[in-house]
This record gives sequence, structure tokens and C-alpha cells, in this order.
Amino acid sequence: MSARFDLRRLRPDTVRGRERLRAALLLAAAALGGYFVTCVAYPAPLMTRDYAVGRVLGLPLDEAEKVLAEEGLKTKLDGERADPVIPAGHVVWQDPPPGVALPRGAVVHLTTSDGAAPVSVPDVAGFEVPQARQVIEVAGLRIGEVDTVPNVADAGVIVATRPPGGTARPAGSKVGLLVSKGPADTRVPDVVGLDQEEARRRLEMAGLKVGKIAMRAGRGRAGLVLQQRPGPGVLSPKETRVDLLIIP
Repeated sequence: MSARFDLRRLRPDTVRGRERLRAALLLAAAALGGYFVTCVAYPAPLMTRDYAVGRVLGLPLDEAEKVLAEEGLKTKLDGERADPVIPAGHVVWQDPPPGVALPRGAVVHLTTSDGAAPVSVPDVAGFEVPQARQVIEVAGLRIGEVDTVPNVADAGVIVATRPPGGTARPAGSKVGLLVSKGPADTRVPDVVGLDQEEARRRLEMAGLKVGKIAMRAGRGRAGLVLQQRPGPGVLSPKETRVDLLIIP
């Protein structure tokens, strides 16, 4: 059977036939009107092409904007936030995320990194150097200069840090250590005028050590001590090294 609609079968000489004819004409007029609206009034496609959002995480902001612009998308900066890995000025977040389909001209919101958040210097006073090093490195900082000073604390114990504990510093910053030499309760003996070997023996008997040895010509026999540092009578911690100046 043919599926075509034959207008001749609508007999206009009857009431029912006239109603069927009128309905058919209305349907045809509606179809023509729809065609006109679609093809004439709006010649462009009704559905626009979508673009998949590229991945710009980790890129510098200007490069990320360029990538998205080439995809027909716009960008809007939504501020900054700290990130321990992504450098400052690079994209740390994008919304919508990569892969989402958007129409041309849609806006992608970008958030950039302002670098790692400041790290609080840990309080390691009272720790020994190996333990203090571990704590400081776990906190995201590094050990800087290590100086020794006389102190009532046992030798090898941290007295203070530079900067002090609780100070906010950028991640990766160096922290200096002040380490106790022990209490300054040992009086340095006078070894000037003694032979080098006798001076060493006297210092070791007092709980001290020979430090740097320098030579300088002078009046007297070879090996005679001309000067010492620290000087005689100075109170120093045990194991302090005493530098000597002797005749070659």
C-alpha cells in the first residue's frame, strides 16, 4: 500500500471531507513555516560546535591563556593560592577541568600558585644535632651554619636556632644552629714559653686540646710556644681547642 497522502480522497463536497482538507492544509502550512524559520530566518546551525577543554595545569598563566584561546575559549583569573610543588605564577587549578566539552567563547576559570606556604621553624632547643636535623628537614627546611658556643647545656645539645623557633620562613630556607660546647668551667693553662710537646700535655691534662699550629720566627729554640689563643686564665668548655704560635 502506498503511504502517500492523496488529497483527492478528501471529498470537499461533504462536511467531514472539508474538515479533513482544512486539517491537511494547516499541517502543510506549519511545515512550510518551520522550513522558512530554520533555513531562511536562521541559516546558521542551531547546535554550535563544542570544544574539549585542554589541560593547562602547571603551565605559566600566559601560556595557559594562549592554549585556551587557540581552542576558542576565554579565561578568567580567580586569584592565587599556596602550593608546595607548583611554582608561583603557574596554573594550580582550572574550572571546568580538562576534557570537559564547552561551546566556543565559554569561560574557563584559572587559579595560579603563589608558591609554597611559609613554614614555621621548629623549636629544636635541647635536641642533639642529628635529631634536630631530621626535624628541620621534615618541616621542609634545611640546615644552615652550625656554630658552637659555651653554655650550661651538655656539649652537642642545640641551644637555639637562627631564626628562632616559631618564625615563618619560605619552604627550603636554611636554619642555623647554635650548639653548646658545654659549660665554660675549665681554666686555660699558661703554655707560653713551653716546648710544643709539653704545651700539648698541659692542655690535655686540663681537659683541652691543641688547635691550629702556626709558625713564626723568633728568639729561642725551635718548638717554643710564643703565643696561645684563648689566653691563659680564660674559662672555656672542656674539649676547647687552644691555638699555638711556635718557633719553627
